[in-house]
Order: sequence, then C-alpha cells, then structure tokens
Amino acid sequence: MQHTICALATGTGGAVALVRLSGPEACRIWQELSHRTHLPEPRKQILCTLYDGEEVLDKALVTYFQAPHSFTGEDVVEFAVHASPYVKGRLLERLCAHGAVMAKRGEFSQRAFLNGKMDLVEAQGLCDLIASGNKASHKLAMDSLDGKLSARVTDIKKRLSELLAQIEVRLDDVDEEMTPLSDEFISGEINTVLVHIKALADTFSVGKYIKDGLKTALVGAPNSGKSSLLNALVGFDRAIVSDQSGTTRDTVEETLELNGQKIILTDTAGIREHALDPAEKEGMRRSRRAMERADLILFVLDASRPLTPEEQELWQAIRRQQKRTLIVWNKTDLQSAHPALEEAEKYEQAEVSCKTGEGLAHLKKLITADVTEAQTADGLMISNLRHYEALLRAQTELESALIRLQTQAGGEIYAEHLRGALKHLQDLIGEVTPDDVLGIIFSKFCMGK
Repeated sequence: MQHTICALATGTGGAVALVRLSGPEACRIWQELSHRTHLPEPRKQILCTLYDGEEVLDKALVTYFQAPHSFTGEDVVEFAVHASPYVKGRLLERLCAHGAVMAKRGEFSQRAFLNGKMDLVEAQGLCDLIASGNKASHKLAMDSLDGKLSARVTDIKKRLSELLAQIEVRLDDVDEEMTPLSDEFISGEINTVLVHIKALADTFSVGKYIKDGLKTALVGAPNSGKSSLLNALVGFDRAIVSDQSGTTRDTVEETLELNGQKIILTDTAGIREHALDPAEKEGMRRSRRAMERADLILFVLDASRPLTPEEQELWQAIRRQQKRTLIVWNKTDLQSAHPALEEAEKYEQAEVSCKTGEGLAHLKKLITADVTEAQTADGLMISNLRHYEALLRAQTELESALIRLQTQAGGEIYAEHLRGALKHLQDLIGEVTPDDVLGIIFSKFCMGK
C-alpha cells in the first residue's frame, strides 16, 4: 500500500465517468493536475479544471476524502469527468505520469479490508452486491455488506472463545484452585455452538441458488412442449416451436426472475431412442449433460396422449439423478389421456397449458418454493463457498472435540479442537486469512472496486 493507485470506477456508456485515486500521493497528484496549491474541503464536491500539461483536459467535479474517513482508509480523490473514451484514458495516463499506478482488480476493496474499514465477509458482500441481479441476491449481499452476517459469526465466535478461555485457565491452574468444569457443561456449550454453525451452514444449499441462480432443465420426449413451456415462462418466443418433433437440436438457455429469484432455464433436445442424424444425437447428449448439471428438473409430459416406453425409461433415468424434480403435465387444454407414471405421487406436479396460460402461475410458485420457504428466522443466509467450507471445518473440529470429551481425553486435546474451530471462524471473517488467499478473493472484484 505504499503506492498510490488509480482506476476507472464506472462501466461503459453514460455521460459521466468516475475515476478514483487512492494512496499517500493522491493529494499531491490532484494538485499537480489542477494547478492548485491548496486542498479542497473534505467531502465537498468542487468544480475543477484538469490540465494535460498546459492544455485543458476537462472540467470535472472533484471530491476529496481525507484519511481515514474514506472508502479505503487512505486519502482518496474522485474525479467525475465527461465519459469520453479519450478523456478517461488520458486522465489515467496523466495520473500515472504523476506517480500513480493502475489498480489491480479489487485493490481498492482490499485496501479497505487491510485498513480495517470492513471485514472479509463485508468485502465479499460488496462484490456480490455489484453482481446482484434480482431482489433475493441483493438482500443476501446487503446482509453481508451491512455486517449482519459478520455479527452472527462474531456472536458464535465469542461464545466459543469464552468457553475456550474457561478451559485454558483451568489447564494453567496447576494448584487446582479453581472449580473444574463438568463434562456436561462443556458438551452443552459445544453443542449450542454446533447448532448455530449447522443452522448457518445449512442455508448454503439455498443461498447459492439465490446468488448464482437455480439451474432448471426442461427434459422430456420430442414434441412434449418443452420449447413452448420455456417461451411461456420467459414471456416471449425464445425457442422455436413446431409441430414437427425434434425441432430443438441444441440446448437453449434463458435467465429470468420468478418471485424475486434468479432462474436459469435450459430447454433441451427431446430424448428418444433413435436419433435421426448426428446433430440430433449430439443434441440428446447435451440434454443429458444439462440434466446432470441442473439443480431442478422439469419433466415435461404431453398429457393428451399415453406415455411412450422411451418416456418411461427417461423417467427412470431422472429418478436415478436423485434431484428435486417437478412433473409438468403439458397440453391440458387438449383431451387428457390420464397417463400413469410410476411413483408420480412422490413428486410435486403441475398441470399447465402453454396455449391458454392455465397453471403457469402455480408452476412458477413450485419452481421457487424451496428457495422462498428455506429462509432462516431472521433471513440470514450464506451464499459464498468459502464461508460454507469454513463453517464445515469449524463444525468438524467441534464434533471431534465432543468425541475426545466423551472418551475422557485430556483437556489439552479437546481444547486444541476448539482452537481449530475458532481459527476457522476467524478465517471466515478474515482475521487470520493468508495473503495469497486474499489475493484470490479480491481478484474476483471489478477493476475500479
């Protein structure tokens, strides 16, 4: 952090661009570009002329944030300039010519973390906020950025720290002047911490869908109405629909928002025993791959005709996937054949007509049901794999401590497991995270953040 860094903090398009400058030389560099000798009042935007040598480069709105009261905790100068590609590029060139260096991805946020302006959970919440594309993912990101998730982890960590402190002080009590802690008390405290950790870790199975989207594959035989269903769900003609079977030869993907949740719909080629040509065979291979990668499978069936042996075989393949599956009886506007499907009663079902729209609202609720109903009491969830793995490691250490306690192992042994669990919780927040791990985390941020 000895260098002063600069970067464009806004994307392409628009009339105004923001260029950010942070570091020990930020004020000097601004003075040299503006030909001014005094600093502006902190947090007060001023109109300022920026020079390229002796020529005017642009008239900009400039804001000075004095350390430590800035995003990074350093002196920060932000330039709101006209969004001309030349102006933006030339301003960055002049900043570098006066001693700044181009920032790496996420370097502003990394400096904010290193300067204690935010912890690692809050920093990653900021990254998720920038990438959020729907209401649910926005809430998850804000819970992290606002410190709610950090507060929950800190409370868990505090309780574990207090227990460990009581154990360690007795380990040092060689004269045995202190009253020993009972095994029941220690195991009770460990189990209480375990309950909180498990409850938070269990939210990841849904949190990752909220953040990354629920991958949903429409699977079925040719001409069962998968493409029509995709078009009906997204609200426009995304996939080609034809009375001729086998129209879809490749997977067709579309992202939409249902009930505030991000859903990634994939229409697949119809699967049947004999492919007509190599292209259809490749399409069916991709269909099976999409089914394997999906979080949710919509098994689309034509309710107006009996099931074929191929559909029965496909149903068995779907059941072997052991994934959440919805059975969608399509074309209910036609005369129903009431086909029988083995153990269909064990799965959620919906009857729809893509032609009339009947049943689509119910299907949409079923698709997002697991996500919308799996909220914790206060709505806190985790969606980051690093957080999930840290919680699992802490959970494993606590379970090992309980085993050691039950086998009457020495206090030093199960105390070491408690220390391990505490370290993993500290790693989640970022108190003990190695530098190389930090580099990987912040490299996922955008350039100007």
